[in-house]
Amino acid sequence: MAPTPSFRHRQRGVVAVMAGLTAVTLFAFGGIVLDLGHLYIAKTELQNASDAAALAGAKELNNKLSGVTAAVNRAIATAAQHEYNFNSPVTITIANIRLGSCPNANNLNTWNRPVLRTPPCTFVSAASVTSDTAASGLTFMEVDTGDQTLNTYLMRVASAAFETTQTAGYSVAGRFFTNVTPIGVCAVDPDNLTRSYVYPDGSTELIELGFRRGVSYNIIELNPLGSASGTPMLINPVDAPPAICDPNHSSANFTAPFVCQGNSAVANNVGASTKVYVNTGFSAGPIQRALNSRFADFGGGSPCDPATAPSDSNIRYFAKNPPPPAIGQPRDWMEKDANVLPKDYQTVTLNRDASGNLTGLHEPDYWPYAVPPSLAANPFAPAPPPVTPTLPFERYGVLWSYSRPYSAIGTPPKAGDPITATNLNWAKLYNAGSPQTTTGKDLLDVYPTEIGSNFTANSPSSPSPYNQTGGSYFDPPPFAYRPGRANRRVLNIVIVDCRAFVGTTGGLSCDALPVKAIGKFFMQVPADLNGSPKKIETEFAGLVAPTPTSEIMLYR
Repeated sequence: MAPTPSFRHRQRGVVAVMAGLTAVTLFAFGGIVLDLGHLYIAKTELQNASDAAALAGAKELNNKLSGVTAAVNRAIATAAQHEYNFNSPVTITIANIRLGSCPNANNLNTWNRPVLRTPPCTFVSAASVTSDTAASGLTFMEVDTGDQTLNTYLMRVASAAFETTQTAGYSVAGRFFTNVTPIGVCAVDPDNLTRSYVYPDGSTELIELGFRRGVSYNIIELNPLGSASGTPMLINPVDAPPAICDPNHSSANFTAPFVCQGNSAVANNVGASTKVYVNTGFSAGPIQRALNSRFADFGGGSPCDPATAPSDSNIRYFAKNPPPPAIGQPRDWMEKDANVLPKDYQTVTLNRDASGNLTGLHEPDYWPYAVPPSLAANPFAPAPPPVTPTLPFERYGVLWSYSRPYSAIGTPPKAGDPITATNLNWAKLYNAGSPQTTTGKDLLDVYPTEIGSNFTANSPSSPSPYNQTGGSYFDPPPFAYRPGRANRRVLNIVIVDCRAFVGTTGGLSCDALPVKAIGKFFMQVPADLNGSPKKIETEFAGLVAPTPTSEIMLYR
């Protein structure tokens, strides 16, 4: 008779089974820890690659097809510099890239991403962008590495379903553009954002950084820097301090598309610490053509596309000698007799010292007071009381083709009401009210006594020559470019403090200058950057606050 197994002996098989089951469970939990760690590392590597690719590519987007091409190439090359799964290269193609006008796509991509956020916009495949028109407004780049398959180490023990797992990197980077043309101009009076001129009769005029509304300036001639290496004119439209400045982004060819449309991604929320990178020399060709697209000039290899950078709706020249037919001249608006005081200058000329810098307290001789020599060397001296300006009326150039001067109210001074258009006010503004006689006529007889029936006040403050929709002061663009867009000739320009210019930091195309404000300048005539002197002749129309925007940022 066989012996009966003891209880302990009978448990030996159970223990073996339990040990086996425990081992499987331990392997499964160990697999979760090991394989999830592996998955997390690979996910981080892919995410880093997509982040870097999106940021690098978005910086190249410039509203042109060329920018899209450069952006795609840069994103692909940047991703290739990364690895995942320890040594596998991150490989993306144009199929992994989409573009949009905001950071939040409202349509899924090939890999059924992204999760919807608001406010949304539609993203398009980068491969579908085949023209400048299609590229316009696409300032955000989506990079998706696609789902990448990883082999598991221990989780496969639990089930064949866990032999592989997937992860990916998904990023969106870009910028909201601000309506600021990437051109810089030196402040005439950088120490005073606003000032109030008080005339002998107690009336006031608002002065902003030394500029007078309604007065015409050749803005490219406001920038001489004496012994410095050049003139800060072009602004890097995508790199802003303290970010690293890429000199290539200050070139004329890169900047021209931004000049075409009058936008950039810098000088956002101007404050005491805001700076921009300037380029102290540029090729005239692409910038001149970019500016003159506003006058329906799209020839000569223009970098502008009429669909994305349309002509202005009124391309009438407001000049001392406009092209035929010679009617609708601003002097007809400012003077009763077209034969009186023919204007020798399109724009006002400011006083300069021997080095070409603005003189003294930055007080040009068209201001309604003079600076005594004893005070001129003292930058902290108070302004003297108003006196008769020293600049003859005929030296002002074209006046008030776009906007009037404004009275000053409050402390600190700000814009009050536009100064009433009468001959007495005009004489006061440009001759301090003195009955000076020139060429046999009293200046008080030179100005018209009222706006007149030839002008329609499309807005209460702008019954000006430009602000018309018909008549001798209106010239529509050619039929192919109609109707155009109103106020395209207005350039919102960065006004900088040129005293900080040193011409050495990072090279001539990467010198950082403080931003004082954004100024509105109206183009009276097409730019001429090939002549001597070069000319971008504009009328100052006041300071403006830029639209709040952001730098190139990672949004997803």
